Amino acid sequence: MKPKTTSTWILIADGSEARILEALGKGKGFQERTVSGGHRPPFGSVVDGATPHPVQEERTSATRALEALFASQLGTMLAGYSRNHLFDTLVLIAPAPMLAQLRKMIPTDVREKVVAEIEKDLTKIPFSEISRYLDDVITL
Repeated sequence: MKPKTTSTWILIADGSEARILEALGKGKGFQERTVSGGHRPPFGSVVDGATPHPVQEERTSATRALEALFASQLGTMLAGYSRNHLFDTLVLIAPAPMLAQLRKMIPTDVREKVVAEIEKDLTKIPFSEISRYLDDVITL
């Protein structure tokens, strides 16, 4: 009987979009999984070094709230996938603020499956280039 292989998923997210990759095993790379949901915050963020205007502060606050909601939705989605045994281990890749939100919002049983966290924004990186960011984390 063939031993069960470990299914590793990679969640790549920022405050407004996410994608999931599934590692296919040593030498086989990965494939993109379909992710339902997602949003784009309706407000821009404050430019670094700029003095925030009250309207900008309100927009930034609204953006943070939407990002927290998105992280919560991702946590709920991952919990459902986990309950259905679709992955055994999980790698989280997100910029620092989103990674912090994900840590708070991902349920404990899913959190226990996290084998690595990478603090980077790779949401705009082409699919073909992502593996170089994962070399130190998982075998592809």
